[in-house]
Amino acid sequence: MCFRKCPKMSKHLDLKNCCDGESHIVSDDTFQNTLRKFIQLEKEHLPTSEKGPDEQRYVIYSSAFDKIIEHATAYKRILTAIKEEYEDFINSVKKSGRDAKLAQRKLKAIIAQPTSLMYCQRRAVELQERIAIIQRDTAELQAELQRIEENRKDEHHSAQKKTSNTKTCHLIGQIPGLTFEESMNPAALAKYQEALERKRADLWNLKKNHYVALQVKVGLDCKVTAALDQRDELVLESDQLHLRLQQLQCVNDTVTSWKSEEDGPFLEYLSANLEHIAEIKVSDTADHTSAESEEDDPGKVNESEILVDYIERFTELFESGDYEAAAFHAAKSPHGVLRNMETMERFKAITVYEGEVPPLLQFFEAIMNSVQDDRRLPSEELSVESVRCALQHNFVELVTHWVTQRRLTYSEALGDVICGHGDKKLRITDTCLALAQMVYAACGLHRKAALTMCKRGLTFGAMEFIHQHKDFTDDDCMSVLSGCPSLSLLQALTQQYKGRPPVLSVGYACCSLLNSDLEDLALELLQEIHTDKQGSLEKTITEDAWCSAEDWSEIANRCDWKKYHQLAQEINNILQFLPGRADSRLMDHVLM
Repeated sequence: MCFRKCPKMSKHLDLKNCCDGESHIVSDDTFQNTLRKFIQLEKEHLPTSEKGPDEQRYVIYSSAFDKIIEHATAYKRILTAIKEEYEDFINSVKKSGRDAKLAQRKLKAIIAQPTSLMYCQRRAVELQERIAIIQRDTAELQAELQRIEENRKDEHHSAQKKTSNTKTCHLIGQIPGLTFEESMNPAALAKYQEALERKRADLWNLKKNHYVALQVKVGLDCKVTAALDQRDELVLESDQLHLRLQQLQCVNDTVTSWKSEEDGPFLEYLSANLEHIAEIKVSDTADHTSAESEEDDPGKVNESEILVDYIERFTELFESGDYEAAAFHAAKSPHGVLRNMETMERFKAITVYEGEVPPLLQFFEAIMNSVQDDRRLPSEELSVESVRCALQHNFVELVTHWVTQRRLTYSEALGDVICGHGDKKLRITDTCLALAQMVYAACGLHRKAALTMCKRGLTFGAMEFIHQHKDFTDDDCMSVLSGCPSLSLLQALTQQYKGRPPVLSVGYACCSLLNSDLEDLALELLQEIHTDKQGSLEKTITEDAWCSAEDWSEIANRCDWKKYHQLAQEINNILQFLPGRADSRLMDHVLM
């Protein structure tokens, strides 16, 4: 498709040269040379330099034709029409080639069809012969098996007939409990038979009177469990009724104790005593009510026997390997006799078990599910061990349910276990920190609660928490900052928060940080204040009542030693104009 072989293109180029003049002849020659180099360079990248694939050669010459059309703007329509004719012709040739190949393939398939049919028929005949052989062999085997089975039946029938016709009895072995002479004596055998019959009758009576089916035992266990649950509910209701009774008695005593206006207005006198009455809880009356219930409970006489039976039943379930039932039985034990560390150690010692959930975790789950009020919460040690076991087996959702539903006894050790697990598992760090924050806040450990919030990135939430608790000291703030060092937290502690004064002064915070491993954080804060706006550093130093001029001078020396020379010079310049500082500077200059 080279343009030199196209007479129409040559004519168009000659006409253009005549119209444009000599200056365009050189330009067209340059374009032609460039175009030839482009075609030659593209053909060199084909698999072979001379004979490349037709499709790729067509693309090269098509691109060259496009460049010619772009260059010859005066004849763009004519050249475009020529290129379209070429493309239509090439497409028709390609379509004819594809149709020819398709026709050839169809022709080959038609030619090969009789041969394929012949092979399929031959294969079908072979398979039918194989099927006939297999069926013949199967029939022979079935006949053989039937003959063998009939022979066995005949042999067995003849053996039974021969045994029945035999009159002599051959002793296989000696009878247990008898000597050889007694085994041959009919009187001794009759006496021994009578003893065996009496023993058999005793066993039948024992089975009938002293033992029951296993289903009966299961039903009794369910009844005992239901009775214990009902008893716990009644005890809880009784405690609430006793609390209400005591509150009403206190109200009655308060009303009767008011005599006249000399004791003050009746409403004020009553309201002052009602606040004390409202603070009475179930735990205040638990000892009194329990003592009364023990005296009135007729079942206290046999309570020790019930506890012994309950423990024996637990031991039976545990030794039989039914750990789930044993865990549920221990969790529902009266007075929590089996909800202790000794029972936990027994479950913890189990190393071989079936299923994915270990028996120890089943024991903890049963305890948590049996929690109904604050008095039945597991002990602090059991709470810590249950959380440690659940986290060890990656049951984080279970720990989340226990903590949020208040099924545990909160303690500092419990929060430390949850927080420490979050440090090891980065995927659940945020969840563990949130749970630890709940535990710390419930225990009054405000320092650790604020630290967990800062580790989660809740800086402003931590500031709100710090301002809400007035007992938060400066040492607590520095401890939180040391546990989670960040510039944003330091700025929040040293700035006003919602119109409230800052928790720490900049000077105090910097002095504390410079005496620790976080001196770079203090210098970064001072640098931020210095570059914030004009006069910010001066205002910070002059309004800092917690840090003296000597402390700021020490801070300036540390800045100079850490190569913050401009910052150190600015601090020293501000210190010269502080009250009681300029005179000393002047006297130093005079003495020098």
